[in-house]
Amino acid sequence: MNKQTSFSLEIKDLIRKKNGSIKVLLADGDLVWQQRLAMLIKSESDIDLSNIVSTKEEAIQASVQLDVDVMILDMILNSPKRDGLDVLAEILRNKALPIIVLSSIHDPEVMVDAVVAGAVNYITKTNYLDIPVAIREAYRRQSSLHADVAAIIRNEIGLIKRKELQCMLTPTEKEILQLIGLGYRQTIIRELLGITSNTLKSHVRHITRKFDTRSIREAAEKAKRRGLYDQHYAT
Repeated sequence: MNKQTSFSLEIKDLIRKKNGSIKVLLADGDLVWQQRLAMLIKSESDIDLSNIVSTKEEAIQASVQLDVDVMILDMILNSPKRDGLDVLAEILRNKALPIIVLSSIHDPEVMVDAVVAGAVNYITKTNYLDIPVAIREAYRRQSSLHADVAAIIRNEIGLIKRKELQCMLTPTEKEILQLIGLGYRQTIIRELLGITSNTLKSHVRHITRKFDTRSIREAAEKAKRRGLYDQHYAT
């Protein structure tokens, strides 16, 4: 009996029904990781590993045919092209199934893509012992992003917000916000930018409306918190 067959038999022995437990589908093309995760889940009295699949096609088919509560999905199944993202998108087009990504990929772009595509969590394989907790949270629809990905997602959201605001503001409005934030009076700002009092007032109205604030200084503080301008100004 070769090593691969031995692993397969051991995994089948580990897949056993537990009445009233959370039913989990595992999609991972690595036999070593299949066994490792099967053993981990076996030790949890309230979680049942219903099935294990290895390929993109098997994962999609099993998600449709099996009555499972949560899916654990690797980003790489039967190709080096991160086909897990395709599986994720395809399954969620047809079924509202909580999917936890468990992968050895630490690329922030892949993590963001997985969460945007609908994954309820993303955990790197170095932290696979956190999977049981993630499964329970996903089952209860109370998933909190794992530390592996939470900071990256927060940074990405901040970046998107900054880009949106940058697109909203004209170059002159950005300069006015920065100068106000640095403590310049409006009379000095008019001189620095070479604009009239009425033009400055018009810019101020536009800025406060875009930031939904009562004053230009409040808007400048909000812009500062969101990283929209540098702390140093050069004329």
